[in-house]
Amino acid sequence: MDEVTITDLTKNFGKLVAVDHMNLNIPAGTIFGLLGPNGAGKSTTTRLLSTLLRPTEGTAVVSEFDIIKSPVQVREITGVLPEESNHTIYPSLSAYENLEYFARLYDVPEEDIPERIEELLTFMDLWERKDDKAGELSTGNRQRLALCRALLHRPKVLLLDEPTSALDPIAAKRVRELILGLSKEYKQTFFINSHNLPEVQRVCDQIAIIDEGKILLHGPTQELRSKLLAKQEFRIRLVGDIATASSIAKSMNFVEEVKEEVDSILVTIEDPTENNSSLMRELLSSGIKIVEFAEEEASLEDLYLEVIKGGDA
Repeated sequence: MDEVTITDLTKNFGKLVAVDHMNLNIPAGTIFGLLGPNGAGKSTTTRLLSTLLRPTEGTAVVSEFDIIKSPVQVREITGVLPEESNHTIYPSLSAYENLEYFARLYDVPEEDIPERIEELLTFMDLWERKDDKAGELSTGNRQRLALCRALLHRPKVLLLDEPTSALDPIAAKRVRELILGLSKEYKQTFFINSHNLPEVQRVCDQIAIIDEGKILLHGPTQELRSKLLAKQEFRIRLVGDIATASSIAKSMNFVEEVKEEVDSILVTIEDPTENNSSLMRELLSSGIKIVEFAEEEASLEDLYLEVIKGGDA
């Protein structure tokens, strides 16, 4: 069953078309990633789904409630983490007091409030910091507290806008782990906006790519990754003659491009699942000592180029 159904969703700001006739179906329990550069329409989509904006055309249904006809019910069953999530908590209140305040705003039953707050703060590793003022917490801990706020009323759908933006790598990793843990624990549906392809690949079951308000591609993450990255770039770090290794790689008919660097070669390979081992055997048999043979992480720009070149845009 689909938890989110988007039909011809469109939002214009004057002559600017921020979201252009979007159509998406997101199954219940899915971690979904909407990818695109700044200005692509990601945040506008989140604001439409959370009923903060009204669409120019089309509509969306979130857990059986239409965003136009039933906005109050949509807000009741969604949890929102905006990009400026640190601004959605009160710095002068403690972590516990923040959640207590928002729990009452969400009409959480009074008798359930202490248990829910303790459960969430414990899950987020913040229980020991419950009495600290929110403004004194680190950026990563404030982000986790904002996630607690979004989860207080046990929403069916979580709308997260750039949930790891401005976080250091350790804090970002922790938030990714939390999303995976929450999905497993509470079976909620996540709608995540991001411009960070590698991050989304780690957590999302499905992705869609948006640019200039239009969806370019949509499907299961691994399926799209396999389709779009049929030709992948690998870094082969080695000890020995770079020129010889480069010459060997260029002689293989499945190698499209070879770039030489100080201690490695960058090789673009067709169908790497089938051909990586052949290239490695050829290099080793020629006396090349391989230190590392690893895929270069594709950027969002690389993905767009593959989409456009393949005629799928």
